[in-house]
Amino acid sequence: MRKLFLATIISSACVTPAYAQLAVSANDNKVVNENGKNVVVANAAPDTVSIIDLKSLKIVGEVQAPTSVVGPPLSVALTPDESYALVTSAQKKDPN
Repeated sequence: MRKLFLATIISSACVTPAYAQLAVSANDNKVVNENGKNVVVANAAPDTVSIIDLKSLKIVGEVQAPTSVVGPPLSVALTPDESYALVTSAQKKDPN
């Protein structure tokens, strides 16, 4: 067990940090915070996923994303070359 612990510490020290140039944000448009309280928005716009350029801090892309009462997509990832974003949608209730 001690050898496994030491191997984990050593391998963690060898990892180089990653520096992001883009961020992917899942945005919930159904609820807003007003004076510290969550308020449901009537006729809310669809939830979205935004691609943000971290150097300029500008949104470079945005798409609508399927959602549910659980909220917007929670898992997003970019490929290393930033050519694709993978977005998983929230769970939906089975209508049957």
